[in-house]
Amino acid sequence: MAQLFCMIRVLCFGMILLCAHLGAAQRVTVYLDGQPTTEVPGMDSVEVSRFVNLYLLRLWNQGFVFSGLDSVFSDRIYFHAGEKYRNEIDQLAVYDAEQDTFQLWKPKKQSFQSAVQKQLTTYADKGHPFVRITWDSVQVKDDMAKGFLRIIPGPLVVYDSMVLLGEVQKGRAFLQTALHLEVDKPFSERTFQNLPKSIARLQYLEMKRPPDVAFEHGKATVFLDLDKRKSSSFEGVVGLLPGQSAGNGVMVTGFLDLQLANLFQSGKRFLFTWNRFADESQSLDLGYYHPFFLSSKLFLDVDFHLLKQDTTFLTQSWNLTSGTNIGPMSEVFFGYEHVSGTLISPDESNISDNLADFTSSQYMIGLRDVLYGQEMGMKSPFRYQVRLVLGEKNISKNPSIDKGAYDTLHRQTSMLRVTAGAKYLIRLKKRTALHHHCEGQLLVNDQILTNELARIGGLKTLRGFNENFFYASNYALSRLEIRQYFEEYSHFMLFYDQLLMEHRGVVSYPRGFGAGLSLDTSNGLFTFALAMGMSRQIPADPANIKIHIGYTSKF
Repeated sequence: MAQLFCMIRVLCFGMILLCAHLGAAQRVTVYLDGQPTTEVPGMDSVEVSRFVNLYLLRLWNQGFVFSGLDSVFSDRIYFHAGEKYRNEIDQLAVYDAEQDTFQLWKPKKQSFQSAVQKQLTTYADKGHPFVRITWDSVQVKDDMAKGFLRIIPGPLVVYDSMVLLGEVQKGRAFLQTALHLEVDKPFSERTFQNLPKSIARLQYLEMKRPPDVAFEHGKATVFLDLDKRKSSSFEGVVGLLPGQSAGNGVMVTGFLDLQLANLFQSGKRFLFTWNRFADESQSLDLGYYHPFFLSSKLFLDVDFHLLKQDTTFLTQSWNLTSGTNIGPMSEVFFGYEHVSGTLISPDESNISDNLADFTSSQYMIGLRDVLYGQEMGMKSPFRYQVRLVLGEKNISKNPSIDKGAYDTLHRQTSMLRVTAGAKYLIRLKKRTALHHHCEGQLLVNDQILTNELARIGGLKTLRGFNENFFYASNYALSRLEIRQYFEEYSHFMLFYDQLLMEHRGVVSYPRGFGAGLSLDTSNGLFTFALAMGMSRQIPADPANIKIHIGYTSKF
């Protein structure tokens, strides 16, 4: 009978809170003994449940051991305080589902309240959104009240269905998996609250208004109002480099980038990038991304990279990466990469220039923000990535080069590479912001070859220089911009790029500065930058000004 009475109270409590859900968009006034005490933002039913628990816990800690909830409306909540006592709460009764009984637990006194909050959060994330706390076995003597707190889980709630209200109707099965809303899975308050971030990470969807949820007979129905977002893109960049081609004419470089997102309505992606950055020099990148590989929580990413440097060398790499989400916007990844370098026109001078044929096997692990590579708008948060690579490298003898030339080389070595990057925005005024993008690399190896170094220069790295102009084993790059926004992703900018780099034991500090424009339209993003670069060998000269023009078409 006692258990039946308890269940009836929990169900009634849940129905009252469900009514509060209707007022989630307005302010809620909290009354204690008929007097308004505070005003809080509108809450849904689960948020009201959490608020009531924490509000009562605070009153009990103040000595109002018989305080309680009176009623809940869409715009107000009523509590009563009761008489105040000196109270002593030192035990917590936690429900053990396997034993179907309550177990007494005695947290440390200084962390009792945080322990209670942690237990409430755990229940809310494991299918019990209407968990509540109550006094149990209260004993009053004079002005002292003793007892312990009991956590009552309430009914188990599981996901039942997902209702799509906007134009997005396809890919429902993938969407439920990506948002962790699978049918019959226990409801999680944390998952529900993180839905806006989880949808933002998909990149091809946008949320028109906050998500909604309805509870009925132990089932949760989630309502999502979504629109399609243009996430596939085609980008073309043209660079004009005066005096760089044969005959001192203007050399035109090219960059093409094709990204196809949400293939087959299943979140898969395909990448194609081609870059002609100098005479007879170009690079090619191919990539394929597969989320929830074999119905697991792991993604699979396969990438191929090819770099041809004039008639000197050719570098190829295959990369297989997997990983999983560890938060709404973060993922941990690990993988394997095979890299091979080949001399195109081999001779003994290559060895003195630290050029050689090689192969390397590398294993990596890292952590990154899923939106690290995306353009940052006025409201974009901090983004980051970090990667650790360990591997072995073998230098091969080329039959066209005398074997004695290899005597001074360490042919079999171990290597360590650490790369990291961060992006953040500091608002200076309403539409003025300081944007900073910094990245760097540390390479440790007993035989560092030129044809395995990082390449820096161009619109996406160090502006004011040719694409891939610099070779660096270790470097730190800072891209600082003052942006004047006139739309979320449209802005004028003044920029200063500073590079600290090391190549063959020589440290240098090339830099570039200039101005530009980024214009976000309904069909794409137009980018224009006018930049001048300076280094130890290249003085500031108007004749060396670089003009970067690019347009990313979205579809």
